[in-house]
Amino acid sequence: MSTPLISDLLTFLDKSVTAYHAVQSAEEELIAHGFTRLYEQDEWDLLAQGKYYVIRSESALLAWKMGMGDKPGVRLIGAHTDSPGLHLKPRGVYSQSGYVQLGVEVYGGPLLASWTDRDLSLAGRVIVKDGSQLKVKSFKSDSVLLRVPQLAIHLNREVNEKGLLLNKQTHMPPILALENSEGKAIDENLIRNLISNTLGLEKELIINWQLECYDTQAAVLSGLNGEFIVSGRLDNLTMCHAALKSLTQSEFKNPQTAMIALFDNEEIGSSTQNGAASSFIRDIVLRIFETSDVKHALQRGLASSICISADGAHAIHPNYTEFHDPRHAVKLNGGPVIKKNANHRYATGALTSSIFEQLCKDVKVPVQHYVHKTDLPCGSTIGPITATGLGIPVVDVGNAMLSMHSIREMSGARDHEMMIKVMEQFFVKEDMLGV
Repeated sequence: MSTPLISDLLTFLDKSVTAYHAVQSAEEELIAHGFTRLYEQDEWDLLAQGKYYVIRSESALLAWKMGMGDKPGVRLIGAHTDSPGLHLKPRGVYSQSGYVQLGVEVYGGPLLASWTDRDLSLAGRVIVKDGSQLKVKSFKSDSVLLRVPQLAIHLNREVNEKGLLLNKQTHMPPILALENSEGKAIDENLIRNLISNTLGLEKELIINWQLECYDTQAAVLSGLNGEFIVSGRLDNLTMCHAALKSLTQSEFKNPQTAMIALFDNEEIGSSTQNGAASSFIRDIVLRIFETSDVKHALQRGLASSICISADGAHAIHPNYTEFHDPRHAVKLNGGPVIKKNANHRYATGALTSSIFEQLCKDVKVPVQHYVHKTDLPCGSTIGPITATGLGIPVVDVGNAMLSMHSIREMSGARDHEMMIKVMEQFFVKEDMLGV
């Protein structure tokens, strides 16, 4: 069931192999739709109905359409650009048993077993010297460079009965090459040489890099009727894409400032310069409200603001139904999912849940409800962080998915377009929260 919108999503997923590349992909979309880039260190002259975006640290982005001027507040959709995986250590190249390997750190909480026996490569960002300045360049190798091979079953006879246990330090370093047959010392400049050859840069200009492994297999539709999307990084690039499309693909006169926030580092708690717990969103919202002459503009504007925190939701797994609350078992292609937790691991409250349900009803989209099984610890999102940092009401939502945090995740193709419809309605509806 491929559509132009789903095809665009698959392309976005393939291009956005790291958080840096996701921001680049989003920037290309914004520029194509007339958005102007602003820089935090500059003075701004924001115009009513103007379209702007800001990038922080190359991996987080805020974009917005200014409101009509007589309507305070921000309609905010938040998502995150990062995904769990394997990140290259600074002195990553080493030799063992005749192989050249890369030392990696585990970022976030990936399903480690899913990273074994995959065709991997490297991507990220590179710091280069440009005259007297340091500049950042994105890096992506299109070649299959790496593999984390599993131990053969002949040497691990009980793996199917006792499960695959992986040590992050000793079992996860991928193989890059064979050692030189002449027994020479390993070339510590292997990564520098790779970057130089890929980007066409002189080696002396390459100062530093931040690289991570990514799966080279492309995003695809699957299932008998093409009803599923299978790809890496569905958590949470699908919601980044949906937020981006809801802001750009149609012209609308927004009653309030319509904004999307694509943060980095959600998978490790968001407490970074470009995470949801940083000053990023508050800094930009303050500058937007400063365009008004109203006294206490920030506080009054925030009091009229609301946020959708959009992230993946756990679909019921047919082979593991015992891990789901039977009365809150959401399904792929069943519509957007509202996520609720009594301990506020999700930020949804009765009011924000009701508002989102009404948005779904407005555009004739079904809605589902998710609650984590009570005897299991519940994950969290940027929702509670945003609610705390800005003091605004937040609803946590997402599309149902399977294999969350696997190297290849699975979601419903119809859900994506339904979520975009609801997000578009969120930006244009005038009678929310009395504004």
